[in-house]
Amino acid sequence: MTDLPDGLEPLASVLARDERWWSIGDRTLEQHHALIEGLALHGGAPRDVQQHYENARNTWLYAFFNYRLLQVALMQIHVAGEAAIKARAKMEGLNTDKFTLKALLDTALERRWLLDVNFEASAYRAEREAEHLAMLRFMGVPHTPFVGPLHEQDFAKGLVEAFRHIRNALAHGEVHLKPNLSWEFMAVRDLINQLFPAL
Repeated sequence: MTDLPDGLEPLASVLARDERWWSIGDRTLEQHHALIEGLALHGGAPRDVQQHYENARNTWLYAFFNYRLLQVALMQIHVAGEAAIKARAKMEGLNTDKFTLKALLDTALERRWLLDVNFEASAYRAEREAEHLAMLRFMGVPHTPFVGPLHEQDFAKGLVEAFRHIRNALAHGEVHLKPNLSWEFMAVRDLINQLFPAL
């Protein structure tokens, strides 16, 4: 990737795959769309939160034609997450004008709106850890390695910290370009889905 800024896409190539995707792999538009389509909300969130999320998904989709839109998609998925936290806080009667994002995220943790079991990435962590320890014992490892207790918000706390860091970096102009935003979208999708149960 060059250090030169991308200009306005020429009209003749607006619907052509951005050549930078070729260096990452041979993903087709159909595969790109299917990946994003699989990261849908369940529909319980307020409409404005759903729209922020769909704006993010569409931006990620159109990054197929302009790679640098990945930065915009990443920022927009954080906007969707922040809008969801604010909407839930308002539903709980909190005056969100008096809260920073950090305070809102801390409130979400304190009030247990976010639990590890509701995040796909960590839902089966205890089972996986038990399988891993059983395999180590089977292989003859003489003692059980200390892994520490599994708490109900370990993953959620790490996610909240990452959310704050990435959102602040993006808001202050840092460039983050990565071809696969699946983890970020899955995490924010699960955050939104647990803040607003399915209808």
